[in-house]
Amino acid sequence: MNAKIWKKALALCLGGALLLPAVPVQAAAAETDVIRIGLAYGSTALPAANLQNSVGSGYRLGYFDSDGDFVQLAAVTGIDKLTMLKAENLYLSGGSYTATAGGTLVGCWYLQLPGAYADFDAAKKAAAALSGGFPAWVAGEWQVRVGSWASKADAQAAQTTLGLTDAQVVEAGDYAVSVVETGKTAILFHFDGGSGQALGVLPDTTGKSDPVTWFKGYKYYGGFRYERINGGDLTVVNMVDLEDYISCVITWEMSASWPVEALKAQACCARTYALRNLNKHSTYHFDLCSETDCQAYHGTSQVTANSSAAAAATEGECIWYNGSLIEATYFSSDGGATENSENVWTNTVPYLRGVVDPYEASVASEITNYNWTVRYTAGELADKLRAKGYSCASIASFQVSQLTPTGNVKSVKVVDTAGKSWTIPGATLRSILGTSVLRSIRFSITSTGGTGGSVSLAGGSTASSLSGLYAISGDGSVSQLPDLPYVITSSGVSAMTTAGGGSTYTLSGTGWGHSVGMSQYGAKAMAKQGYTYDEILEFYYTGVDVY
Repeated sequence: MNAKIWKKALALCLGGALLLPAVPVQAAAAETDVIRIGLAYGSTALPAANLQNSVGSGYRLGYFDSDGDFVQLAAVTGIDKLTMLKAENLYLSGGSYTATAGGTLVGCWYLQLPGAYADFDAAKKAAAALSGGFPAWVAGEWQVRVGSWASKADAQAAQTTLGLTDAQVVEAGDYAVSVVETGKTAILFHFDGGSGQALGVLPDTTGKSDPVTWFKGYKYYGGFRYERINGGDLTVVNMVDLEDYISCVITWEMSASWPVEALKAQACCARTYALRNLNKHSTYHFDLCSETDCQAYHGTSQVTANSSAAAAATEGECIWYNGSLIEATYFSSDGGATENSENVWTNTVPYLRGVVDPYEASVASEITNYNWTVRYTAGELADKLRAKGYSCASIASFQVSQLTPTGNVKSVKVVDTAGKSWTIPGATLRSILGTSVLRSIRFSITSTGGTGGSVSLAGGSTASSLSGLYAISGDGSVSQLPDLPYVITSSGVSAMTTAGGGSTYTLSGTGWGHSVGMSQYGAKAMAKQGYTYDEILEFYYTGVDVY
């Protein structure tokens, strides 16, 4: 990416006001073309992480500095599969490294030879003279360590057996990582930079133009960083050039076979999102994750000549509003119109204005489930509402109460048989019913059947509502029932509601997504009709500039 553009983006990220309900914008640690993408972290962090060099054999080992540049400390050759292990007691069994005892141990206790060594080559040479010896980089100093044992006592016993009486028995630090050839247990390299320095790995690309490496079933450009945050499992981060990242993202967010102008528009959106959201996952020391919480990114497998050309043609280009990077939100399809940000989220954003979309319908036949329908009985709908904290009886009425100027649902009104009512925003209703069910806020509601529920009373009479009814307790006292009383049954405590009713509510709509920003299928339609990528972006984002 052009360094001038990058520096401007960073400066504006620091100065730009947060307009949407998202994490605060923060600048990267330094001005660099490298972006940090989390592949495994938090609950998905790994005790052991495998790599496979896809373009050759061998790896370079070291760390990434504060500018994102790789600093090489060591190299392993003739090996295409490497595994990084948190330096605790792990066991190789069935091809996997786990903390469960059984199989062959890779331990966290070692014998360390006295003195330090000048560099990797010197430590490697000294280690090679000892069975089980390996070079170790610990707090910036080269050491030679031997073996790996499960406990201090085991290491001490081996010390006597091996005759290494001048060696020191040491335990791996909380942040240490050991490197082995995949499927083996002999340590090739040991890295411990403490809490401030994480192990970096690059595939050896001698004679190759681009490093490509397999990780968990996907191939990635760039290198990898392995960090034991707070001494835990390995947080795995892909350290990748921004433009390489963009060329991959656009093919996971949009089909690489789509018109090139649509792909260019997606590239600008993805690049803008990435730069505006640098350090979004600062807790885990990376910028963006690889899932839709940020942008879908699973490596190079979808990249084509078409998508690469689209990314290259827009290199460095972003979307701006009054000199600041925009929050470049996008989604699958709008069903006929996008929506103002405040009608879906919270804040009014001047460039996220709803627009009636005359283009998208031309590709509706290419969109799976562009027109959709979902049905609920009154009882099913009440259950959904109660699960989200609405204390409602059976549903008596469920209808659209207000549309936005572009024809999307701004709110629905729900009335129960106890006479209580709620006005629920359309976007909130999506979260209640599920966004994969209520696909958009562009829908209508029709009801069929039912005459309202009823509750049976003593003497065979019925009431259509629980409101205003009284109960007589065993001691003869009389008290009014609440609108939503509870009863104790053989299966536990449950709400007592009016029975039946039989009403069915049908929600029929078009489109899929939150409806704010760029419709991806709309971009496809506009591109097919001859519009350029900047014209597409300027249609969906009001008053923006693309450069």
